[in-house]
Amino acid sequence: MEWWKKEPLRVIEIAHGYEINEKMKVLKELNANMEHLTRYNASELFPSEEFSLHSGILLKPDDFDKYLKEAHTIGVKVVFYYNVHAVNIQYAKKRPDWQQICEDGKAIDNVYETYSSFCVNSGWRNEVFEMLKKICKFGFDGIFYDGPIFFANTCYCESCKRLFKGKYGYQLPQKTSLSKDRENSQWKDIIEFQSDAIERFLEDSNNVIKSVNPSVLFYMNCNTLAPTWPTGRNNRKIIRKTDILGAEGGFLYYGLNEPIYKPGATAKFLNSQAYGKPAVVFCAGKQCPWNFSILPKGEITLFYTQTITHGANVWLALCVDEDVRKYKQQVNIIKRFNKFIKENPSPFIDNTSSCAKTLLIFPQRSLDFYEGSSVPLTDFTKEIKGEKAGNLIEEFYGFYDSLVRVHIPFDVSDEEGILNIENDKYDLIIFPNAVSLADKEVEKIEGFVKDGGNIISSFETSSHNYGKRLEKFKLGKILGIDDIGKIFGPLRWDSIFIDGKIIFSPEYGIEIKTKGKIISYFAKPLPGSYSKRPEISEIPFIVENKYGKGKSIYFAGTIGSSIYKYHFPEYYKLLSSFYNSLSRKILEIENAPTSLEISIRENEKFYYIYFINFTSEMKRPIEEIMPIRDIKVKFFTNSKIGDVYSLWNKEKLTFKKAKGKIIFNIPIIKEYEIIRVKKEEK
Repeated sequence: MEWWKKEPLRVIEIAHGYEINEKMKVLKELNANMEHLTRYNASELFPSEEFSLHSGILLKPDDFDKYLKEAHTIGVKVVFYYNVHAVNIQYAKKRPDWQQICEDGKAIDNVYETYSSFCVNSGWRNEVFEMLKKICKFGFDGIFYDGPIFFANTCYCESCKRLFKGKYGYQLPQKTSLSKDRENSQWKDIIEFQSDAIERFLEDSNNVIKSVNPSVLFYMNCNTLAPTWPTGRNNRKIIRKTDILGAEGGFLYYGLNEPIYKPGATAKFLNSQAYGKPAVVFCAGKQCPWNFSILPKGEITLFYTQTITHGANVWLALCVDEDVRKYKQQVNIIKRFNKFIKENPSPFIDNTSSCAKTLLIFPQRSLDFYEGSSVPLTDFTKEIKGEKAGNLIEEFYGFYDSLVRVHIPFDVSDEEGILNIENDKYDLIIFPNAVSLADKEVEKIEGFVKDGGNIISSFETSSHNYGKRLEKFKLGKILGIDDIGKIFGPLRWDSIFIDGKIIFSPEYGIEIKTKGKIISYFAKPLPGSYSKRPEISEIPFIVENKYGKGKSIYFAGTIGSSIYKYHFPEYYKLLSSFYNSLSRKILEIENAPTSLEISIRENEKFYYIYFINFTSEMKRPIEEIMPIRDIKVKFFTNSKIGDVYSLWNKEKLTFKKAKGKIIFNIPIIKEYEIIRVKKEEK
């Protein structure tokens, strides 16, 4: 077994430079078992001091051998950080034929505002491969690529133009223009071309590395919860040529306005694409883009609790420009979590499988082909807002939040992952405006519902074939919807009618015709918020439809996005009632706030019930997590149970047996808890 699969990875990257002996003390104190050795540029393996952002001692090649021996002595594997996306502008100008070229014909010169970037299709690849051989001969345990990527307006170098025309038979089209015309077949071609180029570069890189030493780990900085088209990173292609799937789910920007669930959602998402290989969430312990800052302990806590709960390893970067041990609160949290993972590896690596009966789809393909999709701010991409209604990321996170807050364990997958699930694995699959479903996926969903599964979907789900909008939903038979009408909105002050009550309308709706049971209608639009009392319209908002042994609930509007932005309590209650009626209950809790997330996994010997506590002050960055006390838990299981044990608090809990369940109390949940429920041998 490869070394990176033997135990959970506790990865630390430290920007500040130390003497070797002192660095080993820091890594040991942090309970690390893997390090990213950083501060090396894309094409200059041994950079000058002025290139490095951070102060302190810069490790030189003559010291590598001693450094590796010292690290291995304390049980730390060292992975060489290799920057393959940002190139010193002076070096780039020496090789203009390698530079990525923008649509205007000029070389890119604004990566992080001051850097350039080389193209994976250029002759630069050969320099990289020679560099890989040198790195491997030093004896490093792994190599990590930061990149490679394309950009939203690249690449139009001679190599790309020649390769594209050779494959597709026409000139390489403008990417940004096509992004506004996604129905055009050329849009699919350019996405495929760039993701194939990165996959080919990774395959060749891995072959070079493994030819020198087959035991060297190789992986890269992959795509997070975002479209693939701006950067060309397709995770399902990437993982076929690398050893770990990792993404920046823990990079938080400016006012931390992104969903608090980002690290956990990323962990779930990566696991659905990793084909059984390990996943890692990259967590920067800074408030991006301030590169010398440090996040408070509450935010670092949530990096750990979310990532490890949802099956991924934590990579944590400490970016301060001084000895990290001066930041005692943060260091103590890192030490505690890494020690906990080290002492309790089974919940994180011991062939556990999810017990969730609900699956939430992250519409990855839809993000590339739907004009309502947006591009989030990352280190690699600037924010691009969707031009039309139906923001997919907001819709996804709205449903994500609603599931967390009603304490329902759930998994996450992209559209393609639907093909790999057994029909009896889940009771409920949720499609948050998943507009682009492939025919094979539609066939799989139809079989799932016919056999008794249930689905919830919203807005334009299954309305497109890649970028082309259809006249009928692909899932129309299941949804009970005949025709797709026009989209209307934004509805700033309008309402819906349900059970005789008037409640908030989603921001956008879609006109439909249905033979299904109409549960809710839109109100007629009002000219102003004070103009008159709303009147019911003939436009359905919620449609229930039976198909085979299963059922569909369809929302003809952007309900997820409205939850994400407005947090309507009525929406949470509405969705909770559907979740509980369409999926078997596996756990019930009392006396717990909605800020407690729950996940459940099992192996042959144990169930593990994970509790992530988000309860905190009403601001971000979060400094303190507030304890929750006296939680009553009902866990539904037909297994014979031996004992119930708190791994975080290290205490045995008393429990009662009842028909089809056990009942126990948790005295306190501080930052985190895992309850281990032992199965008795039959």
